[in-house]
Amino acid sequence: MAALLLVSCEKWTYTSRGKPISFTASQTAINWTSDDVIRIFCPQAFGSGSEADYTIQGSTFTPKGTQLRWGDGIHTFYAVYPAGEISGNIVSANIPSAQNAGTKGVMVAAAEAIRSQDAVALQFQPLYTTLEFVVGPGDYSGIEVSAFRLESAGGGALAGDFKAALAAQAAPALTIGPSTTSQITVDINPVILDAGQTIKVTVVALPKDLTNLTAYFTVDGEEQALPLVDEDGNPIVIPACRKTTITATDFLSPAYDEGASRFKVTIEDQDVDDYTLDYHIK
Repeated sequence: MAALLLVSCEKWTYTSRGKPISFTASQTAINWTSDDVIRIFCPQAFGSGSEADYTIQGSTFTPKGTQLRWGDGIHTFYAVYPAGEISGNIVSANIPSAQNAGTKGVMVAAAEAIRSQDAVALQFQPLYTTLEFVVGPGDYSGIEVSAFRLESAGGGALAGDFKAALAAQAAPALTIGPSTTSQITVDINPVILDAGQTIKVTVVALPKDLTNLTAYFTVDGEEQALPLVDEDGNPIVIPACRKTTITATDFLSPAYDEGASRFKVTIEDQDVDDYTLDYHIK
């Protein structure tokens, strides 16, 4: 009887405590690429390894060396993408002020689970605000676009440092700073547009509501301003952690009329229907 009991105990130890933890993540929030690396911290993980990096393809996580293993009791998991600084439940991150087409925003997830054979599901959420500008020359051709910058009047923070305190059952608590800037530049290859063509510029900003914004495009060697205000001249508020698209297909036209031309603002969110608001450019 004693021998049978010992065998049973050894089997339980092997198949649960110390067993590698598996993870999954939904692709509805992120279009993962094969080189994406996620860092996960779990203070209850078995042994000395409480932090590990994983690559992800589809929804499958593959450890890059050390992997997390089941310990005892309830486990809390804190994850950050791209893999960055995480201490306990605190993620420290930075939105760069000089960006290009490859600039990525920060995604985080927090979850609780008990030791089991099942994978831990991580639901990532964005800690960045996206602005997408789609502009064109209308009916004109041979218009060159060579540079872009976004600026917030009054010194409103657009890029820089921030911290996020993660919790499994609550939204992240954010602290912006200490170092921030009110301007973002996006490196674009100079392009010459013909009638009906457009250029798309994507900006990644801090995870906060943004306002008092002006976008500046260098058009045929001269900077041209696109202030984001409504028909009464009031600044438009860009909501935090969502994607807002500003479309102005005739903005680059030499005949552009600030008093009569219009641009379209589309705010996208996974949980609600897309909706469109039209504003006069003042």
